[in-house]
Amino acid sequence: MEGAGAGMAVAAGPDRQALRPAGRRRGGAASSWALPAAAVLLPLALLLGGGTIAWWNTLAEAEAALRQTADTGAEFGTRVLAGYVVSAGRVNDLTRGLSDAEITAREEALHRQLAALIPDVPEAEAEAAYVIDRTGTALLAANLFPVPRDRPTAADRDFFLALRADTPPRFHISQVYVSRFDGVPFFAVSRRRGFTANGLAPDAFDGAVNLSVYPHRLQPAMRRLLRQDDDALALIRDDGQALASTAIASPQGIPAPSALVAEAAPTGRAMRHEGGMILAAQKLDGFPVLAVASRPLAAVAAEWRTTMANHMLFGVPATLALLLLSLRERQQQTRLEATNQALGAANRALEEANAALAGALRASEGNLKRAQDAAGIRAFDMAADGTVADAGGLRGLFGLAPDAVLDEAALVASLHPDDRAAAQAELRRLARDGGRLAAEYRVLLPDGGQRWVMLRGEASAGYGPASPFGLALPGRLSGVAMDVTQRRQAEERTALLAFEVTHRAKNTLAVVQAALRLTKAPDYASYVRAVEGRVAALARAQSMLAESQWREGDLRALLEAELRAFQAAATEGTGEPVVALSGPPVSLPVRAVQALAMAVHELATNAVKYGALSSPAGRLQITWCLDSAWLYLAWRESGGPAVPVEPARKGFGSRVIEQTIRFQLGGRMEKRWAPSGLECDIAIPLAATANGVEGGVGGAPPSGDVS
Repeated sequence: MEGAGAGMAVAAGPDRQALRPAGRRRGGAASSWALPAAAVLLPLALLLGGGTIAWWNTLAEAEAALRQTADTGAEFGTRVLAGYVVSAGRVNDLTRGLSDAEITAREEALHRQLAALIPDVPEAEAEAAYVIDRTGTALLAANLFPVPRDRPTAADRDFFLALRADTPPRFHISQVYVSRFDGVPFFAVSRRRGFTANGLAPDAFDGAVNLSVYPHRLQPAMRRLLRQDDDALALIRDDGQALASTAIASPQGIPAPSALVAEAAPTGRAMRHEGGMILAAQKLDGFPVLAVASRPLAAVAAEWRTTMANHMLFGVPATLALLLLSLRERQQQTRLEATNQALGAANRALEEANAALAGALRASEGNLKRAQDAAGIRAFDMAADGTVADAGGLRGLFGLAPDAVLDEAALVASLHPDDRAAAQAELRRLARDGGRLAAEYRVLLPDGGQRWVMLRGEASAGYGPASPFGLALPGRLSGVAMDVTQRRQAEERTALLAFEVTHRAKNTLAVVQAALRLTKAPDYASYVRAVEGRVAALARAQSMLAESQWREGDLRALLEAELRAFQAAATEGTGEPVVALSGPPVSLPVRAVQALAMAVHELATNAVKYGALSSPAGRLQITWCLDSAWLYLAWRESGGPAVPVEPARKGFGSRVIEQTIRFQLGGRMEKRWAPSGLECDIAIPLAATANGVEGGVGGAPPSGDVS
């Protein structure tokens, strides 16, 4: 029994040892099924995640396309409405200075002129334009002759009511109406009539000029702006009234998405999902109108389904193939398990070494990149075949896309056309002789700008394979590139400033020469005072420009400098200033400072000799304002000797004023010899003067009194 027990104990030992491998095999068999399961579940998860991402990408692309369509629609609408506003002014000019009775008497001739004028309105093939009296009755029309006058036709229209108000808008965009003459839907671009001969006050309402815009004629041009057949584009007033739409010929009475209009009110832009539609809005520049682009969500969903169908077309076969490969891999997994265990320790040691080396390499690369970024330097290495390696940031410096091929051909093509020949010649020299590279070239950027790049490097001589341009490249060219645009721009600004100072000096000498030659005086002392006054006015203008480094001049400072001797005095007994200045801060362009200083000096000189400043009780008031990039200045004299009529002779000073305001500055001037004293109204286009216009009118001012 004792021997048997011992034998049984010995036999039991191997059985327990045999159980351990069996357990491990069961665990390995269970884990080996994980790969086939993952081969099915992972693609399904990827498909689900990819579908979600594809949906959001499709939705984002649709929103981006609608934003661009809305922006394009806003540009189109701004161009069309601006053309109508300008044309309304031309229609007003046609009847300028005519009373209602004169328009009625000359209706046939004016009708023909108006009919010939209206076809010039862009985009909309306009035919209907009306001149309406203050009761709402049409006086003149481009498309009707004679005009029915048996009843008011516009008195109840919103544009008529808005223009008749005490504070009317400069122009008005109406809601859509049905014409009472031809039954065609339209909306109106209107403005007040001005400069009539009906005997009313200048600011009194005396009717309107009205141009009709037909929504159905805007549709073809608006449809050309759409990206897809399902898209739509509409023009909507900021109060929600629809004006034109690609979806329907007449949008009269169509309710606009009020929530979208409200959301767009603060910034002029909005994007909403509403009523199964994606809506994008963009406000028209200068007009109370929104361009609204829309696309049904159903169309976006259809596009997404098409994308997912393409994924499924390739995803399902790939999943099946992956499943088969995973089953085969399961068979090999058991065989590789023992080998993997043996190699595990070696792999871990190798991974630790690789991780240490990778960390050191990353640290080294990071230090080098930080040093280069701090200095604005980009290192490069061009091989004999033209390819460029180790070019961190070089693509961005040369205006290339992050994934663009970086080689000699791409770098040369990115240069300014005038610099490419020089760059190619430099490469030939380096290939032939080797040596140092020291050059600066202009790079054309994708946004249309340009950048100056300085190159410094060293090349080894030797001809490599032919490049696409047929150039013999150096065997190896290593160097650095740096953006030196600011330095080059500073050099150009210095040269330009030197030229501007020279040009201004010549102009000033020419003005002094003219003053010396043309100044008239009864005696030598008067001649000296007149010339000294004009030269002093030029000197004050030059000093003002020098203090601002030839950037601009302050209008109030200019006036105070020219009138300082009179502004400090006060009328006896009242304490009121002899000269009063009133107006907002105005920065004058460089080209306007000297010219306006001369004009003000001549006006002040005339006031001292003949006007208000020649009398102790005289006063001078100068006011100014800005409107539509125009400066309006009013010169009012009072309390001086009466000048009943305009002087018969114009002296040098009067000619200086007229030449300066009208021809040099491109403005206009009006003088009136009122019983109280001289009244002079001056209008100067600041934008045109700032752009360097020195001859001719720089754009017509808005109609109305310059005061």
